[in-house]
Amino acid sequence: MQLLTTRWLPVIYRDGTYGKMAPTDLANEDIVDIAAPRADFQGAAWQFLIGLLQTSLAPEDWFGWDDVWEEGLTTQRLCDAFAPFESAFVFGPDAPSFMQDFQPLEGETVSVATLLPEIPGQQTLKRNTDHFIKRGGVETMCPHCAALALFALQLNAPSGGKGYRTGLRGGGPITTLVTLHQYKDDLQPPLWRKLWLNVMPQQVGRLPIGRGDDPYVFPWLAPTRTSENASGITTPEQGDPLQAYWGMPRRIRLDFDHTRSGECDLCGEASDALLDRMAVKNYGINYEGWRHPLTPYRTPQKEGGETFSLKGQPGGLMWRDWLGLSLGCQSDNNHERPAQVVAVHLDNPLEESHTGLWAFGYDFDNMKARCWYEHHLPLLRIPSSQQPFVRQTLQSAAACAARALSTLRTALKEAWFDNPKHASGDFSFIDADFWQQTQPDFLALIAQVKATTDGDDRALLTGWQGHIWRFARRYFDQHAISNPQEQTDFSRIMRARKKFMAPPSDGKERKGKKPQEAIK
Repeated sequence: MQLLTTRWLPVIYRDGTYGKMAPTDLANEDIVDIAAPRADFQGAAWQFLIGLLQTSLAPEDWFGWDDVWEEGLTTQRLCDAFAPFESAFVFGPDAPSFMQDFQPLEGETVSVATLLPEIPGQQTLKRNTDHFIKRGGVETMCPHCAALALFALQLNAPSGGKGYRTGLRGGGPITTLVTLHQYKDDLQPPLWRKLWLNVMPQQVGRLPIGRGDDPYVFPWLAPTRTSENASGITTPEQGDPLQAYWGMPRRIRLDFDHTRSGECDLCGEASDALLDRMAVKNYGINYEGWRHPLTPYRTPQKEGGETFSLKGQPGGLMWRDWLGLSLGCQSDNNHERPAQVVAVHLDNPLEESHTGLWAFGYDFDNMKARCWYEHHLPLLRIPSSQQPFVRQTLQSAAACAARALSTLRTALKEAWFDNPKHASGDFSFIDADFWQQTQPDFLALIAQVKATTDGDDRALLTGWQGHIWRFARRYFDQHAISNPQEQTDFSRIMRARKKFMAPPSDGKERKGKKPQEAIK
């Protein structure tokens, strides 16, 4: 199967109908989105197409980028750009094959369902402990779904046992993409425009166009750089920067010689070439030190702290994370940087467009997939001269909210338990409730901050502090008598309320900067 010219990607058209497209069909203005059968496949398909455009078609500068945006893409231009890369995007039994090991693998043979992160592993099956997600739900995949599943695993790969390497960004990275909700009067912009927003000019991204026969870009074109030894790492100096889009940490060979006829267990379509098994081997490429253009990163403030990609966490992303994902921020502990593609877009905003931020990724507990999260967040068009003020004000608002949450959590424990310091249990629902229920208020604060022209945030932050305190007190009153594990002690509840829920003192919280301070 030729992944550049075969119609294998599921899509939705402007009129609401569904179909399949090849990447060479991207010029079709009626294709408005991918329509994958799974959420992680949806994210993988977007990243596949963005990586393909960045690798083969990225213009040298903003003039070339604007030309495509204004004039559109043509099928001929796409075919000409993709033609040199066709040999790298063959998916089948013969090497080289997309995202598969260059050499035959004399490794373990496992079910093709193992490509899916939530499927019980071999150890779980041997111990018969697949209590919640049962074996047998997925036994076969059509080649179209298998290609997406393979790419999604290589993108998100968690730790998978001894020598089974994580993805280039680590296991379960957060991906952030710029989304296009409206362009001029078009409320359903074509897919190619949405993808093009995430393609950077070569000079800006420092990503020259790749070569279709280059194993430093496409690692499956040559024998794998294995990592049996501790020194067997692959750094950015040992590959092309474009390999960030095409990382291949897992050694896998799908078995195309033994196929079945029937319906795919993922998409339901009939196929005469259903895949049901594959060979796997450990000690694939061990990536270290890479930066992915579509992922935000965090660097600890302490000296010598290593930069790492943001990962999925229990509860998903909250509004407290929004500032780091969009504008970047600094706290006492970390310096957070948005994904390169997001920063580039905010520095070069489009006219007559409404854009947003799409953040998604797995929350892994080692090799166990706990949840898939995705969030659609706002992106602000803020003049560069105003960004420091907005960043500092919203950072202060988030810090104020974090302190209020800590106080609320402590107050509820003291209301619920005789010995709160030794209270055990999962109290993360308090955090999730707090951040989710205060999100509309934070979005309103963003609009107020953006509209502030005098550089004075004191009134805004004073009002925000009072609002957050009132929310915390309301939440305390609603939940203090709701602990079923303990007999209700009203005197204990009132002591906790008096101790922790008193109105905030004017001197305890930052009230913002005077105009002249904000300018410095």
